[in-house]
Amino acid sequence: GEEVFRGAKMMKGEALIGDAASRSSFFEKASGARILHLATHGQANDRAGDYCFLVFANPADSAQHELLYARDIYNLQINADLVTLSACETGIGELQGGEGIISLARAFAYAGAKSIVTSLWSVSDSKTKDLMLDFYRNLRKGMLKDDALRQAKLDYLKRHRGQAAHPFYWAGFVGIGNMGKIK
Repeated sequence: GEEVFRGAKMMKGEALIGDAASRSSFFEKASGARILHLATHGQANDRAGDYCFLVFANPADSAQHELLYARDIYNLQINADLVTLSACETGIGELQGGEGIISLARAFAYAGAKSIVTSLWSVSDSKTKDLMLDFYRNLRKGMLKDDALRQAKLDYLKRHRGQAAHPFYWAGFVGIGNMGKIK
């Protein structure tokens, strides 16, 4: 929640946290967002990439969380300048000949996202929060997206030593697409 709340405040956006972060609210708001930041659980599927998923809050009348599969994203109209997938395994999935990696990141690109920050493995919630907040601070300074992410990683390394500086905590996020400045 803190990552989404503080990021939205920095970028002058709206934060949907807890029960408000539902699959239906995603479908309702995603097409109109300039920046989409999804900080949730993600899971790749290396056998059937269209079944990679993100987890949304469970509806009030259910004990089950709602899942957003990669296959559900293809038909959306995502006009976002940036989609940040701050979740585990969002850039990996099934390798399909002639198609590439079928992943959540690919689904968002297919739906029209101009750029995506995605993860290549399972990530730490607390360390990712620090990295992402630095990333958005750098974007607010007018940096290119790839430079903002690179600088966030360097800043992370300045603040963390020993085991906390291991690449597992910061190297898993990569940018895809148009890495120009946020307009």
